[in-house]
Amino acid sequence: MLKFGEGKVRSFLSAQLRVVITDCPWADDSVERDILESGGAQVTRAKATSSQELMTLSKDADALLVGWAPITKEVIAGLERCRLLMRYGTGYDNIDVEAATQAGIAVAINADYCIEEVATHAFALLLACHRQLGALQDAVRNGRWDPLATLRAYPPLSQQTVGVLGFGRIGRQFAAMATPVAKQVLLHDPLFSDAKTDSAAVFVSFEQLLAESDYISIHIPLTQKTHHLFNADSMAKMKKGAYLINCARGPVVDEDALVKSLQQNHLAGAALDVFSKEPLPPDHPLRSFPSVIITPHAAWYSTQADYRLRANPAQNILRFLSGGQIPLVNAPNAKTN
Repeated sequence: MLKFGEGKVRSFLSAQLRVVITDCPWADDSVERDILESGGAQVTRAKATSSQELMTLSKDADALLVGWAPITKEVIAGLERCRLLMRYGTGYDNIDVEAATQAGIAVAINADYCIEEVATHAFALLLACHRQLGALQDAVRNGRWDPLATLRAYPPLSQQTVGVLGFGRIGRQFAAMATPVAKQVLLHDPLFSDAKTDSAAVFVSFEQLLAESDYISIHIPLTQKTHHLFNADSMAKMKKGAYLINCARGPVVDEDALVKSLQQNHLAGAALDVFSKEPLPPDHPLRSFPSVIITPHAAWYSTQADYRLRANPAQNILRFLSGGQIPLVNAPNAKTN
């Protein structure tokens, strides 16, 4: 296994090898660039948003470091020597994985850079929903100081049920946080239906999760099957007065259906960090509900996660292009640029 220390990588790659950063929202790419260039790779950065741009930029790339650019089958067909599509983030939803597999191109994600951060953010949103902080803050900002006139009636969290959809790394950590404070924690994940937990949390069907949970926190990837998994039908099956928490992928939730459920007073509220379109448009009706807490896709952040977001993919590209394997879990790095 190749070893990397403090961003210094021995130069084992030919200078002819080329890595294209297809897109990223930050101005400073020095973390990933320094790692890649210290390994001998030539780095090109782009701000590609279309397939045509990507096809022009990436034709002769050995690896692509991908933010949210659309890596379609047309883009993949035009890659003449690419061996790896490496995402900055944790999902595959902007990459045609099937087309890449057929072309013999490996696809990898940055699976573990923000596990604690997202789980903690989701847990904070759970507590904020329970304590109705959005409605209270809205009341104070509008000159009202009467909590009993603002709050919906609710029992202690120790008498309520928390549902967790998805039992991957983030879902597991969230469940571990919620178990000590909730009456019970229900889990659903078709991939882990027989898994054992380290707590009193129990696996149930999706229907039972919907029907019995006072809060449901989403921790699943976006796929064809999970797109709009929370739609008008599934929300109608949720417990009246429940809250929906989403720190996973925006399109898992049908936002129009969520608005209608809130308008009809079926769901009591929601806490959302991700949306189908980001930034959430200023006139979007979800912004108008005091019971809806909105954060701007910030669940991933900590100083360490920000570094690992950039460093892990760059190190993985060097590992792969040198004939090594990309680890399932990247070694922690204390550097927090």
